[in-house]
Amino acid sequence: MVEPVVLLLNGRGHRIIRARDAGIEAEDDQTLVEYALARDLVVVTFDKDLRDSALRGRCRCLHIRPPERTARQRLADAHAVIVHCFLAQACELATLASDGCVQV
Repeated sequence: MVEPVVLLLNGRGHRIIRARDAGIEAEDDQTLVEYALARDLVVVTFDKDLRDSALRGRCRCLHIRPPERTARQRLADAHAVIVHCFLAQACELATLASDGCVQV
């Protein structure tokens, strides 16, 4: 995950566990999904394959579309909408588009 995104989420009170911090960065996508499910985490990714694995595994996922250089600002602007999607609407997938719109 891009460091500015990590810092933003952490600064807003979200618990962040990077795959490398958990010692599973070299594992396949299914292992990452199982790890997230076991800990009731939302997978945050820029990767379409990981997004697809999360959906197949019924794991909540925030998929951030490129460009990565604008991801932090787009996430900051859409934070409340994204949190609402996962908490109030029980969405499994929210996609943050390159134009900043949130697609569920």
